[in-house]
Amino acid sequence: MENNAELARLEGFVDKLLNKYNQLKADFHALQATLSERDAECAELKNNIYNLTAERTEVGSRVSGLLDRIEQWESDQATFAADKRGGYESIQGSLFSDSLDGKNV
Repeated sequence: MENNAELARLEGFVDKLLNKYNQLKADFHALQATLSERDAECAELKNNIYNLTAERTEVGSRVSGLLDRIEQWESDQATFAADKRGGYESIQGSLFSDSLDGKNV
């Protein structure tokens, strides 16, 4: 009888051990799935960062081009105004040329 009690105790211990092992195995597989999802998410985010960086570079280049065109236009306008108004050096100066000539005083 004493051997039966010890055997039953051993069986209970083995059952607990196997249950714990199965639980750990299930947890491991769940963690592996989560890790795979996170790896895919990280790869997607890295790709998004790359795309956004390329887009930002393109936008920066286009804005720089626009600013250069505006500066060139301003320079052309200033030159045109100086030639037309007899030496005024800026567009703003040409706005007041009539009042300086005594016409709008």
